[in-house]
Amino acid sequence: MDLSQYLEMFIDETKEHLQNLNDQVLILEAEPDNIDTINEIFRAAHSLKGMAGTMGFKRMQRLTHDMENVFSKIREGKMGVTPDLVDVVFKCLDAIEEYLDCIINTSDEGENDNEDIIKMLNACLEGESLADVAASEASSDDESAPAAASEASVEDGGNQTADVSDDKRKYLHIDIADFEKNAITEARAKNLNVYGATVYIDENCILKAARAFLVFKGIEAIGEVIKSVPGVQDIEDEKFDFDFSMLIISEKSLDEVKKIISDVSEIKEVIIDNYDIPSDVEVVSSVQEAEQKEDKKDDKKKATAAAAAKANAKPVAGRSVRVDIEKLDVLMNLVSELIIAKNGLVSVSNNQTDGTESKAANQSFNEQIEYLERVTTNLHESVMKVRMVPIESVVSRFPRMIRDLSKKLGKEMELIMTGEETELDRTVIDEIGDPLMHMLRNSADHGLESTIDRLKLGKPQVGTIQLNAYQDGNNVTIEVIDDGAGIDVEKVKASAIKKGHITEEQAEQLSEKEAIDLLFRPAFSTAEKISDVSGRGVGLDVVKNKIEGLGGDVEVSTKLGEGTKFTVRLPLTLAIIQALMVEVRDEKYAIPLNSIVTIEDILVSDIKFVQQKEVINLRGTVIPIVRLDEVLDCPPREEEPENLVVVIVKKGDKQTGLVIDNLLGQQEIVIKPLGKYINIPKIISGATILGDGGVALIIDSNSLI
Repeated sequence: MDLSQYLEMFIDETKEHLQNLNDQVLILEAEPDNIDTINEIFRAAHSLKGMAGTMGFKRMQRLTHDMENVFSKIREGKMGVTPDLVDVVFKCLDAIEEYLDCIINTSDEGENDNEDIIKMLNACLEGESLADVAASEASSDDESAPAAASEASVEDGGNQTADVSDDKRKYLHIDIADFEKNAITEARAKNLNVYGATVYIDENCILKAARAFLVFKGIEAIGEVIKSVPGVQDIEDEKFDFDFSMLIISEKSLDEVKKIISDVSEIKEVIIDNYDIPSDVEVVSSVQEAEQKEDKKDDKKKATAAAAAKANAKPVAGRSVRVDIEKLDVLMNLVSELIIAKNGLVSVSNNQTDGTESKAANQSFNEQIEYLERVTTNLHESVMKVRMVPIESVVSRFPRMIRDLSKKLGKEMELIMTGEETELDRTVIDEIGDPLMHMLRNSADHGLESTIDRLKLGKPQVGTIQLNAYQDGNNVTIEVIDDGAGIDVEKVKASAIKKGHITEEQAEQLSEKEAIDLLFRPAFSTAEKISDVSGRGVGLDVVKNKIEGLGGDVEVSTKLGEGTKFTVRLPLTLAIIQALMVEVRDEKYAIPLNSIVTIEDILVSDIKFVQQKEVINLRGTVIPIVRLDEVLDCPPREEEPENLVVVIVKKGDKQTGLVIDNLLGQQEIVIKPLGKYINIPKIISGATILGDGGVALIIDSNSLI
């Protein structure tokens, strides 16, 4: 059985279970007696154990099994939830996440057995303190207890051959062919062991073929299965009851082979012993049958090799989106409408070919075009909704991060989140996690004061960080707000001077907002010491670059002593946007509509100069202007017109006027990347293909501002 086909599903579901466990353990830390939470953690751990076992990830299976044991005991009221236990469980979740990362990258869980965490879990089961475990060498005996218990269960389940009837030792009644008899004889001559085994699977097992596959996979790692009843194909197709028999050749001992089989989850019993060909077993001498069985054996080896090759291929993770069936129904209906519209256009085209009245044909053609336009607009909106993912999928991991930072920094803090249901395009969701994490870590480390300082200032003992998300037109706004010390502008200026970003003279002329913008310079940090939380000069410049790369912007507002607010604005989608089509000389360009404030017709005589830069005074606001023909290196005009068309664009609270030649109108455009081979300045964010087949470049107004 090729389990690699289930790998992507396993990865997605493991991520969900891990997130659920992180959320529930956070609740448990605050409410140690919450029985619903305890039950939910037990169920999630049990599900993870079963999934890992099915996929053959034994290390993950063992860790989740021990975690399940702990919560089973808590459910029964035999032990309580302590802070030490919560810390150990979080370590378990981190270890499982490490396994998952290895699986995503290599399709294998790696070699880390995490014995120290398993030792801690078993110490909790035995009621010992973790300090004693760390200090005492005797704790290693506790660590070996589960393994000993496991071996005991193997003995109980496997070494009963002396007391069981021949009916249970079904391997004794396997018919063997000449070549199988010869294989057994040759194995004996080479001092290899030959075992007969009958494996009984738990009747409650849902995926019995998967369990059988894991048994075969385990045996083939240490030997060879020369015969199985039922055959391999029947086992793959689940055409068997809850037991199967096999003949095994291996250099390993009987106990080792038994343990490999018994370690597969949901194996109820293993009957195994040394195998000698019984006198009542028929030896099939037919050469033809023997050849057929050889062919089957070769097929099985080829299938196993193919499965192994496929399993070793790196899985593609994070490419799936779960979609409400109603959204797919709408999509299906719209595609049907599209086909109807297409048929209507074909019909009109045929009528024109037949020489039907031109005026009526044109009217019908225009009606079909309008109909097609409505359908494609609705189709676009529907596909957009299908691609939309709640921002909750990104922010749900942050409460755990803030909890860990609280312990690491020695500050009391809480995270309050609103608007987790706000939806963003999947491509944006995949990229926004790291910038948000940087901003939250910045608020926790730089923003919030220590508990002692907060009490001295008369602030609440527990610092608050808010993460708010909401939709604003065609954008989504995300705010990160803390009630900490705020940004000390003078300290920022001093740090910038020290690092050589600005001179003292420049620092004196900077406004508060311009000084705060220095925080987004590369390698800029105000941290006085480097830690694993901050101070390495990696942070806000990465945030700015990533968000602007997504077509968004970020700004900061602060009040000294009261707190800081980061505001991120992101487009709902990166694929299809509304744009204003403009002309500069003979070239067409697109300006994204969501960045446009207004369009003005101004007199050239109204242009003034400030610090040798052109500006206009628009209803009391001084706005700098950019001549696109100069920026885009277009040939100069033969003569300057009296009036200029200026498109006013914004980025946060900043505005700039873009001087163009002509307006062409609003249009829905599909953004196409220019690729890595075309080296262009940042002012161009991509291109679009027009209705006539021409290409129009898309202006990045953020970069121009």
